[in-house]
Order: sequence, then C-alpha cells, then structure tokens
Amino acid sequence: MPTPLVTRQMGRLPPTSTKFPLLVAAVLPLLLASCSDDVSEKAGYVPTVRVATAAAVSDVVTVSGTGEVKPRVESVLSFKVSGRVIARDVEVGDRVKVGQVLASLDPTEQKADLTAAEAAIRARQATLRTAESYLNRRRTLTQTGALPQQQLDEAIQQYDSAVNDLDAAQANLASVQESLAQTELKADADGLITAVSIEPGEVVQPSSAAFELAHDGELDAVFNVDESALTRDAQPESVEVALVDRPDIRAVARIQEISPSVDRKLGTVRLKLSITDPPPEITLGSAIVAYAKLSEVGRISIPSQSLTSDNGKPAVFVVDPATETVETRQIEVLRYDADRIIVANGLEPGDQLVVDGTQFLYPKQKVRAVPGDAQ
Repeated sequence: MPTPLVTRQMGRLPPTSTKFPLLVAAVLPLLLASCSDDVSEKAGYVPTVRVATAAAVSDVVTVSGTGEVKPRVESVLSFKVSGRVIARDVEVGDRVKVGQVLASLDPTEQKADLTAAEAAIRARQATLRTAESYLNRRRTLTQTGALPQQQLDEAIQQYDSAVNDLDAAQANLASVQESLAQTELKADADGLITAVSIEPGEVVQPSSAAFELAHDGELDAVFNVDESALTRDAQPESVEVALVDRPDIRAVARIQEISPSVDRKLGTVRLKLSITDPPPEITLGSAIVAYAKLSEVGRISIPSQSLTSDNGKPAVFVVDPATETVETRQIEVLRYDADRIIVANGLEPGDQLVVDGTQFLYPKQKVRAVPGDAQ
C-alpha cells in the first residue's frame, strides 16, 4: 500500500504530551485574573484622598517695615565765628554733657580784639571822669553867677557824650567777649555725638555744621511702610517694634508722624513712631522692624498644598459627602502666607476640601475621603 503524502512530508505525528493539560490549568487563572482587574478598573477606581474641613480662623492683618531708632530731638552744632580749628575733643559715638567743649578755634584774633576793647573802656572811663569833673566846676560857677548858663549846657553835653562813648565801649567789649567765647563750641544738651564734620587745621565759616548731637530722652522709630497699608480710614489697632537681630526684644510704639510724600520707586511712606518705655537693648541707631496690626477678622485659611488650578485660576477640590465625589471650585485668594493660603471668597466653613491626593483627580470622580490635619 502506498504511504500517505502527509506522512512522507512531515513524518509521523508525535503523541499528545501529558504536560499540556497542566500548563493550561496554570495559565488560565492568571489570564482570568488579569481580565478581572481590567474589568474592575474600567468599572471605577476609587482613590483615597486626605481631606480637611474648612473653618474660619482669626486672621490678623499686619504690615511691617524696617528702619532704625533715632532721637526725638537732634541738633546741629556750628561755630558762630570763623577761624581755624585747633582742637577737636570728641568723636562719633562719644557721650557728652551740656556745656562740654567739643572743639576750639584759634582765638588769637579775638584776644587781640578783647585787648583793644578793654583799652577803649579804660580811655572812655578816663574821659568820663574828666567830663564829670569839668561839669561839676561849671555847675558851681554858674550857681554863683560867675559863668553863664550857656557854658554849663556845653559841659553837660560833653558829659553826656562821654557817658554814651563809655556805654558803646562796654557794648563792644561784651561783643568781643562773646566772640572769644564762641571760639569754643560747647554741647547744648546731654547726648550722643552722631556726626562730625570738621577736622583740626580746617578753616570753618560761621553756621557751617560741625557736629550732630542726639539729645538724651525719648526715642523715635523711623521706618517705611507700604503705601497701601495707609489707605485705610482707621488707624492701626496696635504697633510694636523689635530688634532685627533679636526679635524677642520688643516695645510698644505709637504713630507720631506720617510723611505726606510717597517714595515712588518703592511705593512706601515714611512713618515716625514714638517708642514707649524702650528696653535698654533698643538704643540709637538700632536696626528695627515695626509691626502694625491693622485688623483682626474671621477668614478661611487652607493648607497651601490643597491649591490647584481651574482654567488658569486658583481652585480646590471639594468633596460632596452625599455622593462621595469631588468637584473643582474656584477661589479668590486674599494672600499667600508661608504655608497657608488666606481665602477671600469661594469656600464656606464646613466645606470638605482635598489637601492631599489632588494630582490625578477630576470633577465628579468618586473618592474615599480620609480625615487629615486642618491646621
């Protein structure tokens, strides 16, 4: 009998393996499980998100600015006469007492004027004595009728002229003595030298600034604050100042003066505060920060990580407890703090917002909410 064609081409078929049913039995459950996962994922994956309850908190609105401590009273000291500086006895930062000599001019010219003025006084006094003696003789002779009244009147005129000349000489002496005294520049109050503008050997002119003296007494804080903070009708509720390098050193202050002009580059206004009972650490020239409390109102504060975007605007995911789904809600942000966001509009107390797990959420998505930290 001839051999079949298939047998000649392929050879005899191998017998069926006994391991094949076992392999099918092992793979089939895996395939079924994979299909089951795909079906369940398509049916609706429910993510777990962390939520917090929106609650109104006390929001303290403050403004701050940096500045320095300055004296309440500060004077610019200058010589009232011209001359060459021969001595300067103080430096910047020195404490001085009222009447203390700060600097001196060469008094040679003033001393020469004083010598001449004193000599003029002596000459006028001698002239007056002569005129007085002459007047007394003329008065006696006139009373006896030996001299006419006209000669007595002339003697009186000479005497009066001598008196006037002596008065003028005495006034000149006082002026010269004052000029000599002005060659020494003295402190007009107890305080601290904050600036020096003269050097020994320099020729100074009258009224040119020589020193700046900060008077002891009340201190002021001068700083700059944002112009928008001063557009309110009401005054700040409270003001405090603190050292920049030591924020724990604080003092109460009150607004003393507000500059009418605005720095257009910085958009700030210059304020002067009066510091009440400053601690010893707050001294002249100290760098300070001033904090003005403008108001305290109830606002909703949310964690910064809960913020998302909806059509390019700030938004959050809010959970509907009834349907356990989320929706995006646009909000109006009042300001951004360090790790919190102060909300002006868009949320109400009691709203459940997603604070963790917003990356893959979409509106109307069903979620499993887990309470989180609302602070």
